[in-house]
Amino acid sequence: MDIREALVADADAIGAFQSACWEQTYRGVVPDAFLDSSASRDRAARWAERIRSGGRRVLIALRDGRLSGVVSTAPTDPGADDLPGLELCTLYLDRDVHGTGLADRLLDAAIGGEDAHLLVFSVNERAKRFYARHGFRPSGAPETDPGTGLDEERWVRTAP
Repeated sequence: MDIREALVADADAIGAFQSACWEQTYRGVVPDAFLDSSASRDRAARWAERIRSGGRRVLIALRDGRLSGVVSTAPTDPGADDLPGLELCTLYLDRDVHGTGLADRLLDAAIGGEDAHLLVFSVNERAKRFYARHGFRPSGAPETDPGTGLDEERWVRTAP
């Protein structure tokens, strides 16, 4: 499995991959109208801008040339809301690579041992177990995500 920095040329594949991951993970949990309205092309344009602008650091994992994982981070205002200065914005894996250790490798490549924060849907127990294993803990009360209507939780990892 190869992990590398994403290029603008990867944006179409990342957009389609994100759509597939959301379909795998959230169909039946997130309203169908939300999933059905999120076109890969729109997502691809957002990914291209994120990569082009440098607003996010985006890494992709390829297995036999096929996209198997995406992780992205963004700097945040250190101290704002008492959060670390790094946000883990994205960590998507194809269902076929769950349990292979790829998520651990992507997380390490993206944030290493740095303090960081993230948002996770309250219903995503698998993700919450993963983040807890990597030292993240819930911080504050859940808030409703306006796009999906689901509660999401802020989780934070800070060095002792």
